[in-house]
Amino acid sequence: MSKLREAGNEASASTLLPFSATTKIDGSAFLHLYNLIRNASQVFVYASTYRSPQALLAFSTLTTEQQNSAWGLCLLGRICFESGRYPEALQAFSAAQRLAPYRMRDMDMYSTLLWHMKREEELANLAHTMVSVGRNWSPEAWVAVANCFSLDGDHGSALKSLGRSIQLFKASHGGIIVVPRTESGGVGGLAYAHTLVGHESVANDDLDRAQQAFRTAIRIDSRHYNAWYGMGMVYLRLGKLDLAEYHFGRALALNAQNPLLLQSAGAVYEHRGDYSRALEVYERVEALLQEGHVVNSDSVAEGISEAADASVAADGTVVLGLQSHHAMNFVIFKRARILVVLERFAEAAKILEQLLCRCPREFNVPFLLGQTYAKLRRFREAAACLTRALDISPENSQSVNEAFDSLYQQSAEDPGSSDSEHEAAENSGEDMHSAARLRASARNLNTPPSEFGLGGGTDMMSPVSSSIGSPYFDSPSVFARGRRGQAEWSHDWSTLNSADDRVDRALDFDM
Repeated sequence: MSKLREAGNEASASTLLPFSATTKIDGSAFLHLYNLIRNASQVFVYASTYRSPQALLAFSTLTTEQQNSAWGLCLLGRICFESGRYPEALQAFSAAQRLAPYRMRDMDMYSTLLWHMKREEELANLAHTMVSVGRNWSPEAWVAVANCFSLDGDHGSALKSLGRSIQLFKASHGGIIVVPRTESGGVGGLAYAHTLVGHESVANDDLDRAQQAFRTAIRIDSRHYNAWYGMGMVYLRLGKLDLAEYHFGRALALNAQNPLLLQSAGAVYEHRGDYSRALEVYERVEALLQEGHVVNSDSVAEGISEAADASVAADGTVVLGLQSHHAMNFVIFKRARILVVLERFAEAAKILEQLLCRCPREFNVPFLLGQTYAKLRRFREAAACLTRALDISPENSQSVNEAFDSLYQQSAEDPGSSDSEHEAAENSGEDMHSAARLRASARNLNTPPSEFGLGGGTDMMSPVSSSIGSPYFDSPSVFARGRRGQAEWSHDWSTLNSADDRVDRALDFDM
C-alpha cells in the first residue's frame, strides 16, 4: 500500500510541476480582481462609518454589474437611508427586492424604510414574503413583521415579534453576543432589534424598558447611533436636558451626515427656551434636506422625475420637492411654530400657508395658522382656518373652541374691526354646516384666553405647567388621523412635546 501511495504521489508531482512551471497567469485578471475587491471594500468602510458622500463617490467606481446586483442595490439603499434620502433609498431597495425576492439580508432596513414612509401595503407584502421563507431561521423576517405591526399601531405585537427576532439571532450564534456587519456594512441582528424594542417601548410610554433596551444595544455595539439617539429622546422626555444633549451629541458624532439627527439639537434648545438657536438649527436642517434631494436625472428611476413635487432643472438635474422627504414638512412646521413663539407672525403665516397646501389633512397646520391669523388681526381668515381644523379632526373640538373663544374676544376688542365672528363664519367660504357649528360652539364657550391670547390651557402655544418650565412644548394631543388610524405625517403628532421621538426610529439607527 505504501509503495502504491508513493507511486501515486510521484505521478501527481510529475503532472503538477510542469503545469505550475509553464503556465502563465494573466496579470490583467489579477489587477481586475484587486480593483474589484478594493473598491468594494472602500464602499463597505465608508458605509459602515456613515460617511455618505464618500460612500456614494466610491460606489460610482464599482462596475455596472456590481452596482446593479442585489448586493450593490442594497448597499446603495442603506447609504441613502442612513443619510436621510428616503426616496432614493426606496428606489434602490425595491429594485433589489425585485431582483432577489427571497433575499433576507438588509431587508430589515428596507422594512424600516417602508415604516417611515407609511407604505402599509408594501410593508405587509414584504413581511409576508420574508416570513413565508424564513419563519424559523431569519431574524430579519421578524423585524419586518414588527415594523408592520408598529405601523398598524399594535405595539404589543411588535414587541413580541422583536423578541422572536432576538431569540433567532442568539440561536444562530450559539447564544454569544456578537456585532455582525452585513455585507453592505450595516449593523445586523441583535443591536438593531434591541434598538427597535426601545422605540416601541417609547411608543407605549414605557420609558424604563426603553432605557434598558437602548443601553443593551449600546453595550452590543457602541457605534450604533440610533441607540444613542433613542437614549437622548428618553432623557428629553424626562426633562433631563444635559443628558439628552450628551447622547444626541454622541449620535451626531457617529453620523454627522444625517440632517434628521440635527433636529435633536433643536429640540434641546427648544426645551431650554433658546428659540433663536433652535430656529437656526431647523433652518440648517431644512437646507440640508433640500440639498440632499438634488440628484442627477440619469440616476433617477423611472417615475420619480414625473412626480408631482419634482422639477427638472436646466442642467439636467431633478430637484425633488419638499414633499419628497418624509421629515421636511415636520421641520417646516417646527420652524413656523418657533416663529410664532418669537412673535414673528407674518413670517410664520407665510410658511404655514405653503405648508397647508402640502399637508391639507394635518390638523395642526390650519390650527396654528388660524391662531397666527388672529394675532395678525385677520379674523375672517382665522375663522376659516379654525373651521377647517375642526372639519379635519372633530374629536379635538375643545381645543378649537377655545381658540374660537379667544378669536371672538380679540375681534370684539379690536376698534378697527367691523366683522363679527358670525359674519366671519358665514363669509369664510365654508359650507352652512360649518357655520352653524361655529355659532353653536360660540354659545357654549367659556374658556378665558391665555396670555398669548390664543386660547386656553390646551392650546398648542399656551403656557402650561411643564416639568422643564417651557411655555411652548406641552401641546394638545391632537392630530388628523388617516387610513387605519395613522397620522398623515410621518411623525406622531399626538405628543409634540416629545419632539419627533421616532424620526430615527430606524435609521440603523436607527431622529
